[in-house]
Amino acid sequence: MRLPLLRVIAEGGGELHTQEAVASVEAFFPELTEEDKQQRTRSGNESIFVNLVRWARHDLVKQGYLYREPRGLWRITPEGRTYLEKRWPEWQPRYSTYESGVVTPKAGVIGEEPRGVEPELEITALRPHERLKELLRQLGDIIGHHPEVEFRATPYIYDVVWKAFPQASRPGFVFEVQDRGNLIEALAKLQHAKDTWGSRLFLIVTGEHDRRRIEQLVAPLLTGTFHRLARDLVVLNSEQIEKLYESLSQNRDLIRKLLPE
Repeated sequence: MRLPLLRVIAEGGGELHTQEAVASVEAFFPELTEEDKQQRTRSGNESIFVNLVRWARHDLVKQGYLYREPRGLWRITPEGRTYLEKRWPEWQPRYSTYESGVVTPKAGVIGEEPRGVEPELEITALRPHERLKELLRQLGDIIGHHPEVEFRATPYIYDVVWKAFPQASRPGFVFEVQDRGNLIEALAKLQHAKDTWGSRLFLIVTGEHDRRRIEQLVAPLLTGTFHRLARDLVVLNSEQIEKLYESLSQNRDLIRKLLPE
């Protein structure tokens, strides 16, 4: 999917919004049936096709062929245009089957190494703020919640929320990742989430591994302006999230078997 994705973005003037890019790539795979397009990932959060296009975009960003920013707008780099011109003449569609949660090439088709429909994201290459958001998203999925990143609820955008089900209007868990940003703004967002939804609240502070120092940073605000958060707010550091993710991800399949249907 990488070359078709580069081509539709190049033909779109060098940039396309996410939904438009995904829809345009679909045209390069005419043998896909409606049933193929409706198949969902194991979490049920999105279709397998959309998931794979997003993975293609992720790979292209890593290779320097697409820009990482801005969010929601996919833009081709000069290196991406050069790569597209060089490789496009040899491109042809390859199809895969979805069996037991894994995408595998169809018999007789020469393709790349198969990849799972929900593989681990290459989160080590992301900036601390983005990495932690991705870890929190995956943690929510592992333990049976329905996570959303960049959840919009006027007047705020929350880093990560977990819902009981996809259509739920009230997130049960709200996470704000503090990475050299405005601590007061982060606490204001969490206060709003508490007042509006009664959510469980978590503040993750990056770049600081000493919990005592983190508590010293936050404590004055929790005894003053944000005193109503003092009893409900859980303050963590990035190392704690990393360790939790490592532990749970190693037992992902077992945890999912233990969860209720």
